[in-house]
Amino acid sequence: MTLARHVATLDLLRGRPFRDSGHHLAELAAADPSEEQTEAERTALAQLLAARWGPPDRLGLGTLSLRAGRGEHIPAPWDLLGEAVPDVELWRADGRWIALGVVRAAEDAYRILLCVTAVDPP
Repeated sequence: MTLARHVATLDLLRGRPFRDSGHHLAELAAADPSEEQTEAERTALAQLLAARWGPPDRLGLGTLSLRAGRGEHIPAPWDLLGEAVPDVELWRADGRWIALGVVRAAEDAYRILLCVTAVDPP
């Protein structure tokens, strides 16, 4: 049931027009907010999405903060994602990027971070 809600949220965000920010972000709660369970749910969600759009690319975001520190402009939402998650699984579908990562939302609580954007990754 949780995966069905995650897919419904994704489809809702994919269908919405972008406002000034050029992206939509959502935190998706796992059934058990532990890191292991959240990663397992992200993997299961990624498998469902791979059935739609093919296998994802895996994009490491660890260098974005370093690049920004050297003066390089990192566009939103990639600057936000780089601060929040070490990597994302990434698809391109219908002119939009869909990224999934795992963020630590609070002490010992994790969430799947979903991003839909038209902005190309840096």
